[in-house]
Amino acid sequence: MTTVPEIFRYVSIYRALPAREQKVLLASLALLPLFWLGLRLAGLRRFQAWLDRSPVARRTPLTRAEAAALGVAVNRAANHVLGPATCLTRSLLLRWLLRRYGTNSDLCIGVRFEQGEFAAHAWVEKDGIPLNDRPEAVACFAAFDQPVAPEMFS
Repeated sequence: MTTVPEIFRYVSIYRALPAREQKVLLASLALLPLFWLGLRLAGLRRFQAWLDRSPVARRTPLTRAEAAALGVAVNRAANHVLGPATCLTRSLLLRWLLRRYGTNSDLCIGVRFEQGEFAAHAWVEKDGIPLNDRPEAVACFAAFDQPVAPEMFS
């Protein structure tokens, strides 16, 4: 259970964020459950194709640092949202948000087999640099040769 001092700490952290990150944090809290549900109902290929139907906004693209800050905001929201917020759900949301901010990015998926366990991970990259994860965290996954796009599943 969250105590009153913790709530004040969260509010002060939120208020210290730039306006764009505040907006993305609040949007992520609302949208992560919907993206999780959309992914479960439609599957990756159809859901991603539906998300990609809207073109990249005609805005000045975000810098890599600005885009990474949005990745941090989505990840923060994922820690406090009701229901699951998997790496794939977070990455699809971040990529969609970046498109709305005029920024192209790539959805990447990697796999690994370690100690008899198969694991997969998803992240978003801009210019080959992970935005919503640390480079050393994604380095232990064998990523697909190209970014994941809906037409790969046809």
